[in-house]
Amino acid sequence: MADQQSPFSLLKKKNNNQVMQKKPDKGRPWLKSVLFTLTVLFTIFLLGTMATVGAAAGYVASLVKDEPVREKATLESKISQWSQTSYAYFRDGSPIGRMRTDADRKVVTVKDVSPHVIDALLSTEDREFYTHEGIVPRSIMRAVYQKVTGADAQTGGSTITQQLVKNSILDDRGKTFERKAKEIFLAVRMDNFFSKDKILGAYLNSVYFGPGVTGRNMLGVQAAAQGMFGKDAKDLNLAQSAYIAGMVQRPNAYNPFRGEKYLKNGKRRMKAVLRNMVENKKITEAEYKEAAQFDIKKSLAKKGEKNAYSKYPYITMAVEEEAASILLKADGNDPKKLSKQGKYGSTLQKYRGEVLTGGYRIYTTIDQKVYKAMNKAAQNNDLYASPITYTMNGRTYKNAKEQVGAALLDTKTGATLGFVGGRNFKDSQVNRALGNDAPQQPGSAIKPLLDFGPALDRGIISPESIMIDEPLAHASGVYRNYTRRYDGAMTAREALMKSINIPAIKALRAVGVQAGLDYLRKMNFPVHEHDGEASAIGGFTYGFTPQRMAAGYAMLGNQGKFNEPFMIQRIEDANGKVVYEHKQDPVQVFSSRAAYWTTDMLRDVVRKGTGNYIGARAPGYDLAGKTGTTNNTSDVWFMGYTPDITLGVWIGYDQNKSLPNDKRAKIVWSAIFNAITKKDSKLSPPGHRFKYQSPLPYKCFECNKVKKKEENDGDGNGEKGPQKPPDRQTPPPSNDNPETGNPGGGQQGNGDSPPPPDDPENPGDDQQGDEVGIPQPPPPSEQGD
Repeated sequence: MADQQSPFSLLKKKNNNQVMQKKPDKGRPWLKSVLFTLTVLFTIFLLGTMATVGAAAGYVASLVKDEPVREKATLESKISQWSQTSYAYFRDGSPIGRMRTDADRKVVTVKDVSPHVIDALLSTEDREFYTHEGIVPRSIMRAVYQKVTGADAQTGGSTITQQLVKNSILDDRGKTFERKAKEIFLAVRMDNFFSKDKILGAYLNSVYFGPGVTGRNMLGVQAAAQGMFGKDAKDLNLAQSAYIAGMVQRPNAYNPFRGEKYLKNGKRRMKAVLRNMVENKKITEAEYKEAAQFDIKKSLAKKGEKNAYSKYPYITMAVEEEAASILLKADGNDPKKLSKQGKYGSTLQKYRGEVLTGGYRIYTTIDQKVYKAMNKAAQNNDLYASPITYTMNGRTYKNAKEQVGAALLDTKTGATLGFVGGRNFKDSQVNRALGNDAPQQPGSAIKPLLDFGPALDRGIISPESIMIDEPLAHASGVYRNYTRRYDGAMTAREALMKSINIPAIKALRAVGVQAGLDYLRKMNFPVHEHDGEASAIGGFTYGFTPQRMAAGYAMLGNQGKFNEPFMIQRIEDANGKVVYEHKQDPVQVFSSRAAYWTTDMLRDVVRKGTGNYIGARAPGYDLAGKTGTTNNTSDVWFMGYTPDITLGVWIGYDQNKSLPNDKRAKIVWSAIFNAITKKDSKLSPPGHRFKYQSPLPYKCFECNKVKKKEENDGDGNGEKGPQKPPDRQTPPPSNDNPETGNPGGGQQGNGDSPPPPDDPENPGDDQQGDEVGIPQPPPPSEQGD
C-alpha cells in the first residue's frame, strides 16, 4: 500500500509541529470505545472525497497529535538495534561466559527459528499476518465489542505488527485510546516500509518471556528456547514451540519455573495453541494428540549456563572496564578531558552498559589454566597470617584478612595472562591487581624504574659506580635508612641489591626529580603534580597497581621498550565485524643497554640481596626482581621477571594495617610463580636468558669524594683510594652466548647465599636494607627504605 494511496496518508505525513486541540472526554466509556472503533473503520473503508476522509480521521488525528512522523530509517533502527547479551573468551577462544545483564537476548532471523514456532505464533497471534496491511479492522472491532459487552473471552485485536510497535517503538505501555491509535498508525506505516519477514524477524527478537532457568529475563525466542529448554530455537519440537508461543500474552502466568500451578496453566495454554494450529491447518489431529502428550516438565532445562560473572567475577569486572574504555576512546572521547569536566565516570558507565548489552564478542589475553593456577595458589590460607580484629580511627575491623593483588604479563608484549584480584570475591569485590580500585604505595619497588634505571640510562652512574650511604639533608631534616644506620661507600649494584635508601635518593637528585618522573609518565604511571623527591623511595600521592608496576618491570626485560598492559585482544560486534583489535605500540623508555644492566643488577637482588628467598626457590631461571615495603610494613611487594613473563605481587590489609611478616610478598610470589611454571612450563622455559648487552662505561659518581676522604684520613703510608672496579667483559650465559660467563649472571662477583629455610613464617634474614615507603609522604626523616 503506497503512502500516497493510503487513507492514513494525511496522518502519517502530518507536520511534527502541528498542534490540534484535543477534544474533552465526555460520555460513557463504552460510547467512547464505539466511537473510536467506528472512526478507525471509517478511516479505512471510506474511500470517498478527501474531505470525507479528513472528517472521518479528525478524531483519531487528535489522539496521535504528539506522535512524531517517524521516517523509515528511524523505525528500522528501533526494530533492529536490539540489546543483546555479550560474551567474553579466554585467549585460546574457550568461553569465559556471558557478560552480566538482567536479561538475555540473542538476535536471530526467521530462518534460525523452528517452523513450528512460526506456525504456533501465527496461528495464535495473527493468522492473517502475510495478507493484512499492518492491522486487521475486523479484529479491532471484535476486541472493542468484547470490551464494551464485558465478554468472558477477550481475544485482543493486535496484529504481530502492532505488537512489535508496542514492544519496540512506543514508550507508553498504558491501555489508552491515545496509545492504541499511535500503535495502529505506526503498524500501517511499518507495513508500508518493511517486508513481512523483516517484521516477523524483529517480532521474534522483541517478545518478553519472563525469567528463565537462570533467573534472568528472556528476551526473544532464542533466549526463551535456551532459558526454557536449553536448546536453540531452531531445534524446538512441536510441543515446546507451542508452549513458548503460548507464553507471549501472559509470560509470568505460564512460567513453569514459578511452580507446579504455573506449569499446569502453561500446559493448558500449550494445548490451546496446538488446537489453533489444527484449525489453521498447520498440523494434523494426530500431531496435536502426540504433542499434547509430550512431557514438557521433563524437557525443561535443569541448570542454566552460568554467566561469566558467577564463574569469573574478577575477570568480568575487569573486561567490562577495559572494553568500556576502548569503546569510549574509539568514539573520539578524550579521557583526560572528560576527567577535567567531571564527566569521565558517567561516560564510562554508559559505555559499560553498551559492553554488556551490545552483543559483543570480547576476546581476552587471559590464559584460563594459568589464571586458575594463580588464584588457587594465591588463595591458599597457609601462606597468610590468621585473620585479626583491630580498631583503627575509631572503627573496628573483625576477622580482617591479609589481601593479595597479583598480575602476570607477557614480558615482550604487555599482554595480561592472568591476575589475582583478591583472596575471595565474596568477601570483597575490590580488584587489587588492575584498574583503579586499589592502587598501593610501591615502596622501594620503584627504585629500578625511577632512580637507578634512569641514572644508568643517562650515563650518570654505572653498576660499579661508588655511592656513599650517609646522612642526607632535606628541607625538613635528614633522610634515614630502614636499618637506622649508614653503611658508607658501596657500589650502585650493592646499594640496589640491599635496597639502601640514600643512594637511591642521590641517584634521583642527579637525574632530576621531574626528569626521573618523566620516565614513569612515559609508561603512563599516574604521577601526581605534587609528587616529588620522596617518590625516590616510594612516597607517591596515589600509588600504583600490580599490573602497572609489572608493565614497568616488563620494560626492563624487553630491552627498554614499554608496552601498555592490556587484557583485550579483539572485540567483534554481534555480526562478527571486528570493531577493535589491539596493536602493539612500544615506547623506548630506557636504552637497551641501560635496561639490560638494570636487569643485571636486579639479578643480584634475587641471588644474594633482599630477594634471595625468591632466587633459592626458582633454580634454573634467569630471574631478576625487587622487593618493596612501605612505612610500618603496611604494604609489601615483590616484582620479578624473566625474559618471557613478569609477575608482580602486592600484599597488605585493605585498611593500611601493619603486616606481621614483611616477607609475605616473597612467600606468595614464589608460590604463584611455581604454580604458573608447573601448569605451563612453556610460558617461561628455564633456559631462556635476557639478551646480553655490552657493559656501560664506568662512572665514578662519588669515588673521588671517597678518595679525598681517605687521603685526608690516611696515615701517610702511601695508601691508595678506591680504584675503578674492572668491567666484566664476559657476559653471563645466555641464548646469545651459551658458553661464556657466570651462571646466575651479574657484572659483579660470584657466589650465592645459602638457601633460606623453608618455614614461610621465618624464611631467613634476607631483609638487609629493605625497605619502607610512604602512603602520604611524611617528613622525609621518617621515610625508610
